[in-house]
Amino acid sequence: MHQTQMKIPYGTPPNVLMLGNGFNRAYDLASWDDLIQSIGTRELSEGERQCLDQMPYPLRPIVLTDDQLDTQMQHIAPDLIELRPAEGEIDLIRQYAALPFEAILTTNYTYELEYALHPDFQCPLERSCPYRHITYDTPSLQSIRQLHTYFEGSRPGQSIWHIHGEAARPDTMVLGHYFYGKLLSRMQQYIRILQRRCHGQTYREKGLLCRSWLDYFMLGNVCIVGQGMDLSELDLWWLINCKKRNFPHTRVTLFKPDAAPEHRMLAQAYQVRLEDRPPAEGDYRSYYRCLACELDEKLSKGEKRI
Repeated sequence: MHQTQMKIPYGTPPNVLMLGNGFNRAYDLASWDDLIQSIGTRELSEGERQCLDQMPYPLRPIVLTDDQLDTQMQHIAPDLIELRPAEGEIDLIRQYAALPFEAILTTNYTYELEYALHPDFQCPLERSCPYRHITYDTPSLQSIRQLHTYFEGSRPGQSIWHIHGEAARPDTMVLGHYFYGKLLSRMQQYIRILQRRCHGQTYREKGLLCRSWLDYFMLGNVCIVGQGMDLSELDLWWLINCKKRNFPHTRVTLFKPDAAPEHRMLAQAYQVRLEDRPPAEGDYRSYYRCLACELDEKLSKGEKRI
């Protein structure tokens, strides 16, 4: 069993970065719409297409595949595995990975982060990968492996977690009501265990050994970058709400330049610090590079906590 060696000392939250698809979009790579269209099997009329455009993003693939998401994700997995970061994006990823974040969480199924950080990275479909590790390796826990599987980051001790699953293991990819519901149930079960661990004497005396990305999210100070945080992202907003209720000594900062009023209202209710300064002249590449410099400056001060 390979176990991440990162320990969270009592009272010292780790720095955690959560990345969405924003970097890819800044470099004109695949969008969420592109993914949805790639798995579609159903032809829609113009009227149906207009209705589909009014549906929340996570639900559109259900209609387009006649609720055959698991089958279609298996079909497109080989193409997702091969997606590479753009040339300029590689430098951007490395810039963020060099910041003092102990863990990087991503909602992407694809491996742009790993390809950028490890020039020889390969991740074959349903096969082992030397950069992939699991904190639990027993048959009884294979059904929840997306909670406990991580990849090596840019330096020892830094880990990368695909919180919605990964392309090389299509059965872990989360999309649609059924799979979001299963993930939420698993998260609830795990967080109850985490709460008991945090209340134990061992955590106060020796720290807590991280077994899942949920440890980092709940116990860390989280910076969310390049993540749309659509209001239909039920699991992400639930996590933020759960963090606020049960781990109030930690913080979430959401960098969302295009935040709508409803995002501001929800962020305020959940005590999320919202940074919504728009990029100059709509240049998201420069925005992300400047943001990395700002984070580096903030994280380098005092206790290195943002």
